Amino acid sequence: MILGYTPPMTMNLEEMVNELFDVFDEDGDGVISRREFVGLVESLLHKREMGFSSNIFKQFDANQDNRISRDELVDLIVELAL
Repeated sequence: MILGYTPPMTMNLEEMVNELFDVFDEDGDGVISRREFVGLVESLLHKREMGFSSNIFKQFDANQDNRISRDELVDLIVELAL
């Protein structure tokens, strides 16, 4: 899974999103930057293509502020059924 972390089977969606968010919000600013997002996509989907990450980022950055919020991450997780 993620950086050697395997979530418990009883973890609900909110807990999973919070865990992911905390791991990938490296600077602790409360949002996931494009750079941080690339790491998230590489870890979750095992894709290292910048274009792939960029397309997903654009799709889920609903307010187009160049950052992924917790709510936007929930949408991504649900859409990709992770």
